[in-house]
Amino acid sequence: MPGRRWWLLIVLIETLVFCAIGYHLNGGRPSIPWALAGLACGGLTVLVIIRAQESRKNQESRQG
Repeated sequence: MPGRRWWLLIVLIETLVFCAIGYHLNGGRPSIPWALAGLACGGLTVLVIIRAQESRKNQESRQG
């Protein structure tokens, strides 16, 4: 799983993907709602990764 140094990059890439989708769906003009959705999706993805890493670390400490 990606470490902390990749979290900002994950958010940025997801935001850019959503911005590109919104741009094409909005007739070639920037779409703020799609950009905000990308930020939210990126943030949620990072939170899920953090939770998964914490869960994995806790399982390893219980077994070891």
